[in-house]
Amino acid sequence: MIDVLGNKQLRNHAYHLYYVKERLQTPTYSLISSFCSTSHTDECFHPKISNSSSLHLPQPHPRLSMLLSPWTSLPDHAADKIDRDRKEPETCTLSPCDLTLLARWCATTYQSLASDGRDAEIWRSLIVQEAMRYPPLLDGILALSALEMLGDCERDNAQEHKQDEQQLRYLAMLHWDRARAWLDSQVKSARPELTHKDSNAMFALCNILIVFAFGHSQIPSFSSRESALEDFCDIFRQLRGSPEIVVPLIDQVQQGELASLVRPEEARHRLMPDTFTLAIHGLRKMNNGDAERSLDPGTNSRSTYSQAIDCLSSCLRYIAWSSRPGLIELSWLLEIPAGFVDLALNHQPIALSILAHYCVVMYHLRSQWWMGDLGMKLLKEIRQLLGRDRSGDIQWALDAVAIDGDGSAR
Repeated sequence: MIDVLGNKQLRNHAYHLYYVKERLQTPTYSLISSFCSTSHTDECFHPKISNSSSLHLPQPHPRLSMLLSPWTSLPDHAADKIDRDRKEPETCTLSPCDLTLLARWCATTYQSLASDGRDAEIWRSLIVQEAMRYPPLLDGILALSALEMLGDCERDNAQEHKQDEQQLRYLAMLHWDRARAWLDSQVKSARPELTHKDSNAMFALCNILIVFAFGHSQIPSFSSRESALEDFCDIFRQLRGSPEIVVPLIDQVQQGELASLVRPEEARHRLMPDTFTLAIHGLRKMNNGDAERSLDPGTNSRSTYSQAIDCLSSCLRYIAWSSRPGLIELSWLLEIPAGFVDLALNHQPIALSILAHYCVVMYHLRSQWWMGDLGMKLLKEIRQLLGRDRSGDIQWALDAVAIDGDGSAR
């Protein structure tokens, strides 16, 4: 049995998860079909989709309309399996499709945020328990599970799975929209200081939304661009705003159950040599040079670059001394000035050079499905944009990612 039955609400759905466990042995794309085609549905407790979202939601497949139908009653034999001595009536609050996505999270998707076994139980169990009382966090969990299943389905590329892809695409964006809309409203509203539990839930949700933004770019049907730079800048824009609150939340969760998510564990052997300090020094020297500054229009570009370099230095130091790469390294995207992305899209040399060094961070996360080879692709594109005359400015990054002078991987 999947180990998520430690709280009361999940025990109420145990009979669903029992059957989900059996289906987890089959290809993932069959899960949504099997549940969405069932004649039993229940009511969803989620609010309506926000009309303020900038993302367009595709129309759901007709089979998904049943998700809004009321649940009639629990089967007697299923209730007996949960607790034969239980006398109070059972109440279902999740739809069959949502339960399928939740089971997927508990089986595999939680690993998207747990780079090793140390944090696995936090994301598989503790965060799920938080989500049972925190609907927006549950929406984030379901969104990422649907996105991961969609990626598996599209990679399979079988014609008979096109209908499943449509359903998963809709569910991923549906739950993403709900989670992001709620987070936007909380950030914009004046509210007192968050409680410890609220901080944990919001921190977890922000991390899930960060992973979703990267994973979104890895799904072919969501990203038709051929430019890795444009993909990265799109991710950057998605993460500006609400998810930025993850930075101050880091201090609030350091003393609680999620402390291991934000505290680096010193490695016995460094993952990266101290030469990154020389690379940072070179970037600062480049930014302070009069000749270099003249290439970048705008009076604020120097301060923008200085802030980006300072944040990058902390990020690379974390990689060098940490036992494993983690989500905390992605906070660089949330700390640099918003104007940096425009400078990068305008192919300003210093902006591209700074970004090339950040590609090393993404390269260290390449084993995650939601990151893939984005770091490698972006670094190669930056090298082409800078040309051979300026490739020396990013030589440290090229060496760290093992790219030869001609742009090919070693």
